[in-house]
Amino acid sequence: MTEENDIMKSEKPVQISESSSNLAYYAWAGGLVFTVIFTILIWAVGRSLDPFLSTLLPDQGAAWYFWKLPTREFMTMFIVWSFYLAHQFSIWGAIYWAQKNLTHLRTKPTTGLTRYNLVAFIINLTFIMLHLIQTHIWFDGLAQDTPIWTSQGSVIVMLAIILIIENPSRGLFLGKKMGKPMTARVSGFFRRNHTYVVAWAIVYTFWFHPMAYDPQLLTGFFYMFLLFTQISLAYTVVHINKGWIVFLESFVGIHAFIVATTTLSQLETGIWVMFTTGFAFMFVFTAMFAFKVRREIKWGVILGYITAIVWIYLLPTQFGGYDGRD
Repeated sequence: MTEENDIMKSEKPVQISESSSNLAYYAWAGGLVFTVIFTILIWAVGRSLDPFLSTLLPDQGAAWYFWKLPTREFMTMFIVWSFYLAHQFSIWGAIYWAQKNLTHLRTKPTTGLTRYNLVAFIINLTFIMLHLIQTHIWFDGLAQDTPIWTSQGSVIVMLAIILIIENPSRGLFLGKKMGKPMTARVSGFFRRNHTYVVAWAIVYTFWFHPMAYDPQLLTGFFYMFLLFTQISLAYTVVHINKGWIVFLESFVGIHAFIVATTTLSQLETGIWVMFTTGFAFMFVFTAMFAFKVRREIKWGVILGYITAIVWIYLLPTQFGGYDGRD
């Protein structure tokens, strides 16, 4: 009995609000408001970056990253890498502390807030503001030193991990749970440790890009702010809300559509169709099955998707098919 009381005493201070409160929901709403306001701020002050933007080299294809200065400056990159590493290890440190002290919330997340949530919000807010200042003084992000596929790959890794940890609850395809290699042990391992990898994917991608005001970058940072909100709310009920998770998974498709229509459309006609149908496939055949809706509705959505694919890729244009394909 004495040992049990000691455990309870050691766990109580990590809560900054009662588990019966709704502070997690208020923090989530605050994160959404911040996301909108700060994205607008990036756009509003963006014109001051025009002296940098006027020096950028012409786009040279899919493997080329457009938003980096022609010449690498040592001090600029030293500062960028310093900010990135400080952000990365700060959030990893917060995650490590949480995993050691919030084990009781793994199976029963709180509607309140913990010290981890408060610290994570402070860390992310601080470095978000620093990144905006850094962009307007030095401009370059990590893209000056690292290839573009590393940023794209980090997001793909994050989405793959979500598929693995959600497999036990919604399945991988048409609601069917995948067995080997996605066993319960594998899913459990990723569920317990995914925050480290996801935190790397988010923070690295965040510092890869400068905070410029182009639509593709704006939607990207909008998405990053949503993901920072998500990782800051670990161990709360918001973090595991199925609708919120599906929205975060799906928003990458909206961002990809914006990128395709504003950047790649001049290089490859119709590539936006590939992005749109590809990410829609993930929602229709996987993410949608997280929701408890009638089977008829699900099959109606699937039929609508297949109809769209036929119209876009198979139906001849003389019979009303999509006329924008190559």
